[in-house]
Amino acid sequence: MAVRSLSSTLKTLAVCDVIAASPKPMRLMEVVKVIGDQRAAVYQRLRTLMEAGLLEQTADGAYRLALRFQFYAVRALEQANLGERTTELLQAVVEESDETATISVLDGYHAVIINRVESRQVLRADLRVGARMALGGSASGAVLVAFGSTEMRDRLREQGIELPDDDALAEVRARGYAIFAPVDPQFVAAVAAPVFDAATQCIAVVAISGPTTRFDHARCGPIAVAAARRFSAQFGNV
Repeated sequence: MAVRSLSSTLKTLAVCDVIAASPKPMRLMEVVKVIGDQRAAVYQRLRTLMEAGLLEQTADGAYRLALRFQFYAVRALEQANLGERTTELLQAVVEESDETATISVLDGYHAVIINRVESRQVLRADLRVGARMALGGSASGAVLVAFGSTEMRDRLREQGIELPDDDALAEVRARGYAIFAPVDPQFVAAVAAPVFDAATQCIAVVAISGPTTRFDHARCGPIAVAAARRFSAQFGNV
């Protein structure tokens, strides 16, 4: 005997799809208009999703996705063996750039490295898998913020997370990749480019990093962009 799906659950989760498709938080009547169901029914689904921690309400009563979805996104990428699938790509990046290459994703308030291939240079960037980088103090973090939603940026700033300013983020988007060029030689220099899925959402970052004394941003930037595009194609972004 076939087991039928729960239509009530599907209708409730459909509310998440509606809100996720909006560039800004939505008020109850806006959701009702899109769903096309009774106001009371839609309100009940919204309250259910809030109690489940999937939605949250703004000060003016609008609804938006909760940051729990970022946790789910990171775990989905991990369970898809994203790290293993990127090793060959990162090896090609290292061959071309002769610097360390990494893949990072957004995890809460940080960019976290999920795979890396080291340069064969004696002096190289020491970036471990699992290392967490500040969104406002790394090339990978700048890409995740620049190519993320306006709502995400506003929410992070509301919570006191230090981010690059809007002009700097616009420059990253215009260039197509982020540059990190510290003066202090104790830090590593880097470039980073966005990986997009079929819906043109930034889901990961390809970065190249190395010692500030020799790192060539102009040469490594296009290499990172090309690698990120190849990786994006695996997610249906062509």
